[in-house]
Amino acid sequence: MKRILARLLTAVRTSTASQAAPKVETVNVNSLRYTMPTVAADSIVYVAATKESSQGVPQFHEDEWAQLEFFPRARFGEIQKILKEYKSFEAANRSEHGWKDIYARRITRGPVVSNSVSPGELATLVSGTLLQAPILGTFSAVLGQVENGFSIELGENAYLYGIQNESGTTVLAASLSGADDMLLTNAFASVSERFGLILVDWRQQFILVSVDKNGNIDVWRP
Repeated sequence: MKRILARLLTAVRTSTASQAAPKVETVNVNSLRYTMPTVAADSIVYVAATKESSQGVPQFHEDEWAQLEFFPRARFGEIQKILKEYKSFEAANRSEHGWKDIYARRITRGPVVSNSVSPGELATLVSGTLLQAPILGTFSAVLGQVENGFSIELGENAYLYGIQNESGTTVLAASLSGADDMLLTNAFASVSERFGLILVDWRQQFILVSVDKNGNIDVWRP
C-alpha cells in the first residue's frame, strides 16, 4: 500500500565495459506515504476462484473494498460520527505525495438488508444481473473470491457487491470504474426507498441520505 519508487528499491549501474553490482540505498520509512487515506478493516475470507465462478464478476484491489457502501438509515448518526472523525484524521495526515497514516475503518457488520431478501431479489430491484462473488487482489497477486459473496452488474463497469450469511446481507457496496454515475444513483434510489438505506462515499466524504418524490437527493457532508 505504501508508495515506494522502484528506483529506491534497486539501482543497477551499467558501463560499456562491464555490469557493476547493484547499489544498495537506504530509505527512511518515515518518508513513505500511503496512496489512499482510508480502508475498511474487514476480515475477509477468500475461496479459490474457478473459470465458471469468475465469469463477468468485478475484480479490484483489496483496498477498494467498501469505499462506497450502504448502511441502514438507523445507523446514520453512527456513520456521521465516524465520517467526522475520519475527515479530521485525513486532513491532519495529508501531504504532498500521499498520506502519512491511514484511517482503518472498524465498523461492526450487521444486516444491511434482511436475510429474507436474496441477492437475486436485490438484482431484480435495481434492474441488474446477478453474478457470483467479486475477486480481490493486491498489485502483485490475486487473493481470491470473497466467501459468501455476490455481485450485481448494473451496467458497464458498474456493480453492487456484498456478503450474505444467515443474518442477512452484512455488506452491500458499490464499485464504479469509469462508469456512468447515474447507474449507481438509480440503484441508490431503489434500495433507499425499499429498504431505507444510506450510501457513504468514504473517500469523497459524503453521505447520500434519502431521495424525495421529485428525485432530489439529500446529501450530508461533515
